[in-house]
Amino acid sequence: MKTIYTFGIVALMSFFGFSVSAQHVLPVRFTFEGGINFSNSSWDAGDLDKKARVGFQVGMMVEYPVTDAFYVQSGLSYTRKGAKVEGFRPEGSGYSDLNREITMNQMYIQIPLYAAYKIEVMPGTKIVFNAGPYIAQGIAGTSKVPGKVTFWNENYLATGEFSTFGGHDSLKRFDFGLGTGAGVEFASVVLTLRYELGLTDIGKNDLDYKNRNAALTLGYKF
Repeated sequence: MKTIYTFGIVALMSFFGFSVSAQHVLPVRFTFEGGINFSNSSWDAGDLDKKARVGFQVGMMVEYPVTDAFYVQSGLSYTRKGAKVEGFRPEGSGYSDLNREITMNQMYIQIPLYAAYKIEVMPGTKIVFNAGPYIAQGIAGTSKVPGKVTFWNENYLATGEFSTFGGHDSLKRFDFGLGTGAGVEFASVVLTLRYELGLTDIGKNDLDYKNRNAALTLGYKF
């Protein structure tokens, strides 16, 4: 948690420096935004099928002008990521078959630090491209492992739940990665498509697990 605080403080100090030097060009702008996540992971689930986990995010972005076209962006968001795998795994000769599904729920507080470039295509309308690092701290999440086990053609339910972060077989809380996005500004309305590539292996016990997330957000700038 100390790392995310340090990153946030450094980002804010840098931004204040940018805003002081650029206030004569353009004002600092704030954007409240929310949207939908389609997340997954680098986890190799073997013969189980990986599917996107649908989540959400909500937060605020702060935009500091450097020039008329270049900006520095940061903010704070609450975002839900995760992964989902499911499939049928025969154990042999009809004795025991396992139809299982694993759902990972990961709640984060996330801070990005993006460089942005804007192109005005018509009065009041701009295309925006941004990219940069992000850090995130896992704060909550319960993961589920429901399944159906078949013994001699008799079905039995086998389910379980565990805390996503903190346990021996759970995920590490801290995440670091790169984000990139493209969007359109219509006056004060901002529509953004973003992709986040986790670079930190947050898996435990030799589990290779890096976050992958695509997001579509809608925001209002003031």
